[in-house]
Amino acid sequence: MEPLVNQIYAFAATLVIGAIAGFCYDYYLVVRGVFKLKKVGTCLGDIIFWLFTTTLVFTLLILGNWGVVRLYVFIGLGLGALLYFQSLSVVMRRLVRFKFYLLYEIWKLIVRIALFFWKIIIFPVRLLFLILSYPLNLLRVIFNKTGSRLKGIFYNLLGKRVERGIIRLKAKLSALAFWKKRKDD
Repeated sequence: MEPLVNQIYAFAATLVIGAIAGFCYDYYLVVRGVFKLKKVGTCLGDIIFWLFTTTLVFTLLILGNWGVVRLYVFIGLGLGALLYFQSLSVVMRRLVRFKFYLLYEIWKLIVRIALFFWKIIIFPVRLLFLILSYPLNLLRVIFNKTGSRLKGIFYNLLGKRVERGIIRLKAKLSALAFWKKRKDD
């Protein structure tokens, strides 16, 4: 038979393990509330929660009372969770929510700082783009106007002759193809 001190230690360990399991449940509730999990997310979260909590309780039971499972273990786990929910649950939920709020605010600050540095880095490129875009835009407008006039002049000088030559070439090539018959035939 075990000494009374070891039994009290093992029972106290199961109380603490039950309280830790209760904290895990509160943490999961806050995570579910913060991330607004839908049905599938809740199902996956439940599975992950139970796998994690089962592994944690099993590991702590092995460390706390050498893995001995007796009636006092279940009573200790239940009583530890009950004491946690009656005394610390509300405070711990607030702390966990506050933690997520702080993480959110820190994330917003990091994003703002990153955007600020991005604007500093990209400013010379934007300035160069603006400086070059106005003269290039002016050149584009000038070339579009003169380009359309040059196209008209080119077509009048060479375009009609080139067009007639292309038509004659197509006719000669189609005469070579035996499957196409000419309209003259």
